[in-house]
Amino acid sequence: MELHHPYRGRRSLSMAVALALLLPVSTWAQSAPGSDGVSNQSGTPGEGAALAQAGGQARQKAAPNTTDLSTVVVTANKRSERLQDVPMAVSALSGDQLERQSALSFADYATQIPGLNTVALSPGQTQLVLRGITSGANTPNATVGTYIDDTPYGSSTVYAAGSVLTPDIDPDDVERIEVLRGPQGTLYGANTLGGLLKFVTTPPDSTRFAGRLQAGASSVAGGGDGFDTHGMINLPLVQDKLALRVNAYSRHDAGYVDNVATGEKDVNDAKVRGGRAQLLWTPSDRFSLRLSALAQNLTGDALANNGVDVDPLGLQPIHGDLKQSRAPGTGQFDVRYRLYDASINADFGWSKLVSSTSYGTLDRGYNGDVTAAYGPILGPALGLTDAGFSIRNPMSLGKFTQELRLQSREDQTLEWRVGVFYTREHTHNVQDVLLFDANAGTPIDFPLTLGHIAVGPAVFTEWAGYGDVTWHATDRFSILLGARYSSDKTTFTQTGTGILVGDSNFTIKGSDSPTTFLFNPSFKFSENLMAYGRVASGFRPGGPNVGVPPGLGAPVTFGPDKLVSYELGLKSTLLDRHMTFDLATFYIDWSKIQLTSFAGGFSFLGNGGKAQSQGFEGSWQYAAAPGLMLTANTTWTDAQLSEDTPAGLYGYKGDRLPSVPKWNANFGIDYDFPLADGWSAFVGGSYRYVGSRLSDFSTAPGPRYTMPSYSGVDLRAGVNHGAWTFKAYVKNLGDKRGLTSIGPETTDPTASPFAATYVTPRTVGLSATVNF
Repeated sequence: MELHHPYRGRRSLSMAVALALLLPVSTWAQSAPGSDGVSNQSGTPGEGAALAQAGGQARQKAAPNTTDLSTVVVTANKRSERLQDVPMAVSALSGDQLERQSALSFADYATQIPGLNTVALSPGQTQLVLRGITSGANTPNATVGTYIDDTPYGSSTVYAAGSVLTPDIDPDDVERIEVLRGPQGTLYGANTLGGLLKFVTTPPDSTRFAGRLQAGASSVAGGGDGFDTHGMINLPLVQDKLALRVNAYSRHDAGYVDNVATGEKDVNDAKVRGGRAQLLWTPSDRFSLRLSALAQNLTGDALANNGVDVDPLGLQPIHGDLKQSRAPGTGQFDVRYRLYDASINADFGWSKLVSSTSYGTLDRGYNGDVTAAYGPILGPALGLTDAGFSIRNPMSLGKFTQELRLQSREDQTLEWRVGVFYTREHTHNVQDVLLFDANAGTPIDFPLTLGHIAVGPAVFTEWAGYGDVTWHATDRFSILLGARYSSDKTTFTQTGTGILVGDSNFTIKGSDSPTTFLFNPSFKFSENLMAYGRVASGFRPGGPNVGVPPGLGAPVTFGPDKLVSYELGLKSTLLDRHMTFDLATFYIDWSKIQLTSFAGGFSFLGNGGKAQSQGFEGSWQYAAAPGLMLTANTTWTDAQLSEDTPAGLYGYKGDRLPSVPKWNANFGIDYDFPLADGWSAFVGGSYRYVGSRLSDFSTAPGPRYTMPSYSGVDLRAGVNHGAWTFKAYVKNLGDKRGLTSIGPETTDPTASPFAATYVTPRTVGLSATVNF
């Protein structure tokens, strides 16, 4: 019953509505070159102190392109390592690169990561997909984990819209973004079947005072205007010992969709505000304590009513280009993230201890128009004309995590690491069916409750222990073996009332004990050429079913789904470290896929059969000349069902998985050059290509629809003088209408209209930044 996606939400109610109508009415969501910082979240305290100094100096101005491409350091394996030494597929984008490209969200940089795709519904509602591991927009829970430094963030369950409420943190003051491709179940646990996205924040600097101010404005073709402001200040409170870093930002993202029913223009605009405060204490080179608090609010008056109305057969707009028809008074959407964490690093000489403690909250408000789905059925059944219907869906999540990790020195023949992890989630999720006048948007006084379902409290707890050993057999050959055992329990209570759902009050419990493993040999032919193999597994938790009273034929609980990935890769650094080239090929077996099915007139979660995903990824960067950087990546993915879907869905063996393109590609060029009198300049551009994709598996016999391939070109240019940087950019130069998702708006999954979400039209922007 949970609204993971508007399309799914309508389907969740559709069968219940149909059933209710039969009864008397009286009885119903890389690092770009130039960033070589190391996060102290996983390093030694000494590394943390050194990092503090480097971090405070970061982002003071746009970093020039380096010619030594082997210096990028990441913490993908919870150790500080050169990117080219990590025996797995990892990509990194530096904060400077994101700032130069004016990248504010997943949509701005996703195609720069091989194997990463997004199913974007609206700002604040995006599903991340790595290596084709998705069952479509109706995927019940995330298959890609999200971390902020050493802290997992977002829900690990199906009870808090975990698949689409992926924390899309504004990258202001982010040191880099790391993306780990392939399952990460051993080190990172649940919900990392496809991989992991990690925001690495810039730490405080206890050696110097620094600050930054930035302001920008933008305009969307055929839409509205936007603006953004960012500020940062770094204060050394005790020289070389204690520092405070604070950043804050405010954005207005311009809208570009008009609502023909109300006459409102640019209804899908969004307001984003947030910031982060960090305190770093390094009393010695053997100990560090880092405290931080993060907040981000995103609000919009029509974001719950995402999409443009199109005919699914030809994907042509029904009301005109970038236009929708939604009832007045609906569409409100807001999501608020809070995250508080404390990280301790202690070096005992013979080993290092890392402790990460966090508490995060998520609060979402949602009121989506479902008049097109239920108005033609419910209006006449209730004896009402011009009746409108919406689903109000407030939701809250509180999540506590604690991880302790002890690891050996890195200069040993047998390098080891052990850790324990605990998390507890507490969720409330409510859905109310609202009745109103479809023309005026005013409530209709109706004596009976239409539908009310409350899922919660839903409590998820997990204990896990993990460990790995790396045997450095020679200076060139190493083997890593790892395993993780998890024990999770879920309990949730559901109550319901109303003529559409009937009365219900029940509590269900579920538990799982999954185990994941990792086998990871690597061989260095030289310092700059490495081959590796990787066999890894991952899982998502199961749990009690949602929205289905016991006794209706649906399973009381659903199980975890699991996968095993087989990967071969090659990493090389060429031309005196002026060029890097990475290649990976993979094959993934995915079993017991979590899918949405139907029984007794209700939607429910169950386990399907099997799927497989195979493909290859290549990335390349070349410092062709001083200041000139060329980059490229391409991905081929063949993700398909290995077995038919269970009853209630119409997917067949050999069918492609939804929303997964076979081909992705990205090409970029950036050039920095000096001008006269202390001025310098930079220019750059990128081209992205996303191949065609198929829509979700249908809940009725009929065709699946194809989202055509699309491409886009982004351009940027700017000048630097002293502490100042002035920049101009154009995104989606050709004003292309690239589809990112489609789905039915009615209870018939093959009938018109469909809601289609597009990439943002051509956007032109300017910004100015001063560092001090």
